[in-house]
Amino acid sequence: MNLPRKGCKVITLDDIQYRWKAYSTTRCTEVRISYNEIEGGQILVAQVPKLFNLKWLVPIIEFGLENGWDPAKSAVPHYIRKIKESFRNLTPEEVESHLQNSSK
Repeated sequence: MNLPRKGCKVITLDDIQYRWKAYSTTRCTEVRISYNEIEGGQILVAQVPKLFNLKWLVPIIEFGLENGWDPAKSAVPHYIRKIKESFRNLTPEEVESHLQNSSK
């Protein structure tokens, strides 16, 4: 799965470029992130409050990398959710429920 280049922004963290885009959903904002230079890698999907703050972008990437997200490998998207001052991984059941609700 790839993020479209059109409409995405680029952030550099530790000399690595990531492409990202924020999407509004009925419940939250989803920030989707992938490597900028590698196509087909795993996407990180962060569910954050409706009012997305750019200062969360670096912590989202760092948390994802420390908790199982591997943007260099092809895999299903890795989902995380913002909780107070941190993030947590979503369980497969939570992801499935979210995907079912968003398709309605």
